[in-house]
Amino acid sequence: MNDPESSGSDRDARSTRRATLRRGGSLAVGAVAATTGCIDRRRDAASEARGERDASDPPLIAHRGFAAENPENTVAAVEAAMSVVDRLELDVRRCGTGELVAFHDATLGRVTDATGRVEETAYERLAELSVEGSGEPVPTLAEVLDAVPAHAWVMLDLKERGLAADALAVAADRDHDLAVTADDPAVIEAVRAADPSVPTVYGVRESVPARVLRPLIPGRVAATTVPRWAYPPQDAAGAVETAVELGCAAVSPRYELCLRTNVVSRAANAGLRVLPWTVTSEREYEAVTGAGVDAVVSDVSRGLPVT
Repeated sequence: MNDPESSGSDRDARSTRRATLRRGGSLAVGAVAATTGCIDRRRDAASEARGERDASDPPLIAHRGFAAENPENTVAAVEAAMSVVDRLELDVRRCGTGELVAFHDATLGRVTDATGRVEETAYERLAELSVEGSGEPVPTLAEVLDAVPAHAWVMLDLKERGLAADALAVAADRDHDLAVTADDPAVIEAVRAADPSVPTVYGVRESVPARVLRPLIPGRVAATTVPRWAYPPQDAAGAVETAVELGCAAVSPRYELCLRTNVVSRAANAGLRVLPWTVTSEREYEAVTGAGVDAVVSDVSRGLPVT
């Protein structure tokens, strides 16, 4: 897909592929299973020694449709990700003309050649853009959910306030199992007010000092080797307490928090599942698996267990 302005026949072909995917994509995975179900991680020692995967390995959640492998948050990314996994994470914002779109950043510059803020840009303009030079436009939330097979599990990351009711309404027209995540307690509260039956996931970032320190350590994985005593203080207890107070089913911490703090054990003691973000390698996956997490929000599928 090299032409950012696809022809009508290209659009028809994409629609046909999406319809076929939906008809044939019955994948049995529930939101409760992904966010609140118990996962036994005990491994057979001989299998582990042989390097074999066990069925208890935490499943992958395709972060923005495996953003390191596909143009993030696009229909093409969803189609590619859903061909190998049945759990998906998408970002949601509102654009300048009111539509909900699948887009992470508040501004356009990182993944398109345009400038400006999403909230100030009409959808007609967003539909003309090419995400990461792929020829894929910025999709509406409805369009991207149409590419998800029925009965898959979708976690919507609401990036701003004022989206909850509308996002739930769009998702309600489809058969997907749904969860909603946010790092803003007010957004979680709005979701709970709109529909208490939808599982919520509290997103947990590192403290500001840790965010400043991490880029100074060479290599992403090197950050996971920092001893706990040298890691800037984190409020793991407060994060778990907030998730419980909000009525969440799970917490979704930055993955380093699972390795350098006791957030995993605290969450387990509180009856919460742990879905760390964002893993980009097998080494990181193995590290968080060893920490006892329940599922892994990942930018990559290659080299990681996808069943």
